[in-house]
Amino acid sequence: MSLLKSMYKKVVRLIKKLLGLQGYSDYFKHYFDIDNAHSGVVISVITMMLEIYMMGYVLFHVFTGSKSRSILWIAQHLSSYILLFSSAFILFKFSRDYINGKRLSRIWGKIIRTSFALICLCFGIYISYLDYLKGEQILTLITMEIFVFGILLWRPATSITLITSSLLAFYFLVSSKSPASYATRMNLFTTWLSISVTTIVRFQQKFLEAKKAEHIENVNTYLGEVAVTDEATGIGNMVSFRNRVGEIRSESPEDFLSRIFLFLDVRNFSSYNERHGFDKGSQLLNSIAHTIKYTFGDNPVARFSDDHFVVFAKREGEGESAGFQEKLDSIRKKISVIDPDVKLGLKVGSYIPEDIACHTNTACDFARYACDSIKKKYDIDYCEYTTASAEDFARRQYVINNIDKAIENDYIQVYYQPVVLSKNKELCGFEALARWIDPKYGFMPPYSFIPVLEEYRQIYKLDAYILKKVCQDILEAPAKGVPVFPISINFSRIDFELMDVEQLLEDCVEKQNIDKNLIHVEVTESALSQSDKHLQETLRILKSKKYSLWLDDFGSGYSGLNILKEYEFDMMKIDMAFLRNFSNTPKSRPILKNIVTLANDIGMQTLSEGVETEDAFEFLRSIGCERIQGYLFGKPMPKDEIIAKIKTGEFLITKEKGAE
Repeated sequence: MSLLKSMYKKVVRLIKKLLGLQGYSDYFKHYFDIDNAHSGVVISVITMMLEIYMMGYVLFHVFTGSKSRSILWIAQHLSSYILLFSSAFILFKFSRDYINGKRLSRIWGKIIRTSFALICLCFGIYISYLDYLKGEQILTLITMEIFVFGILLWRPATSITLITSSLLAFYFLVSSKSPASYATRMNLFTTWLSISVTTIVRFQQKFLEAKKAEHIENVNTYLGEVAVTDEATGIGNMVSFRNRVGEIRSESPEDFLSRIFLFLDVRNFSSYNERHGFDKGSQLLNSIAHTIKYTFGDNPVARFSDDHFVVFAKREGEGESAGFQEKLDSIRKKISVIDPDVKLGLKVGSYIPEDIACHTNTACDFARYACDSIKKKYDIDYCEYTTASAEDFARRQYVINNIDKAIENDYIQVYYQPVVLSKNKELCGFEALARWIDPKYGFMPPYSFIPVLEEYRQIYKLDAYILKKVCQDILEAPAKGVPVFPISINFSRIDFELMDVEQLLEDCVEKQNIDKNLIHVEVTESALSQSDKHLQETLRILKSKKYSLWLDDFGSGYSGLNILKEYEFDMMKIDMAFLRNFSNTPKSRPILKNIVTLANDIGMQTLSEGVETEDAFEFLRSIGCERIQGYLFGKPMPKDEIIAKIKTGEFLITKEKGAE
């Protein structure tokens, strides 16, 4: 029973599909209407031309006074032609307007199309009836059937109903005068069958075409939305932002110049992510994104990157009282109450375009730079890009645009700062530091370019270059008659992401037969993470290859003691911040002592940076800090100056230079 029921349902579905009785999407209905509109133009033009000819033919008999046609015949035919011409003209007008994009009712379209079809069929029945009585062919009816059902598109259920009705009407009409012959009945049946099958096949073909077109349309729509939508938040991305800003610039330069670019940075978002997990962090980011979008209404809003957003807002006033400030304050209040323990906040940088030639990307960078300039100023949460900012920004852009040129032309030079043993002040190594001697800006200190390279993820170029130059200097040292000392080289976390550090060391050190004891790999404490498995694995491999691993800047910003458990370092470099104003900061002494004790207990040696006074040196030696680095024993110097000092005996040379 269930099998029969299932088969019955399949048969019913098949019949509905063949007859076009199933539900269709709005896209298909529009596709259906567009096809009929184009067909309507064609069939109405052909019909109007035929009827003009036929009306001319009738009028010819009128004006020539022909007696072969009666007044009744002329009236009947002329009125029929005028009616058909009128219906064709109405169909033409409606179809053309629909094609041109005018918003017209589908119901009126159906009424006009159906009325035209009925008039055509009635005209065909009437003329063919007259012809049949005279013993002529019923070509007019067949022509009208083909016109209506072969050119216009109907659902098969509708077309078959109209075909059947029209042919039956003709059959009964002629049978009322005299019984229809067998040939007539067969002609009508074959006409009905062929046109009915044609309408079914044509409808199914159009259905498949529409289905395929709808799929392509949906894919294009999806791709279009993806192209301008941020995947993580669902708001606009930078493509949509640039497009919208460009539209405002083109439509109204005055409106463009009355606006301000805002760069929004959600403060402490990474802390929230670490505390609550990635999923909760994604939900929060989505919530903040829509809060910003809702607050700024019709103003262009987009996610810039990570937890950063941009807005092109109306100023609606001048200075701090401008309307956008109220919106920013509203967003800050909503964000601040989400998690009081994390203390989420909002830093905002802004830039006011000076002219309509202002490029959107550049404006966003200016606003971003203004925002970055207050990142560490906890009492300031808004900054506008100024002339002073412009000069600094220009220098930052210069760094990014010229780092490759600086490396190629050796504008980057390696400076070496001495490292001594605390027990006897003997030289035991150096730290390699980068200095940029630029033809435009002259001597550029590291703080003017290293943070910029890190921010724009270009630091790996500098670090790879320094390693290669250090290895070159080590290879050249014997020929210059100077001893070779171990040299520590800084590696950023970005280096491990963007290049193969293990392979780089193999190419520069191992393949040139340089003793691995002469290269110390320094990694900054802030670059380490318990979740960075790639970094952990790379350092583990380097450790197994007998490279000495140094933990740089321990105590800078924060000290994640868990990191000491996850990584195997040989040397702990204590950040110079502990020695600032050392004589007047008594708390520094017990802190340093405990750090040195901690390092010794977990098998790490210690080196203290920033040693400038004998008082600090003697204290560090007394607590067991093995190595010292600082201006007390030498500032960073070029290679030639180091060689000269070694040759003149200004450095005490240790015999332990290769020791770890």
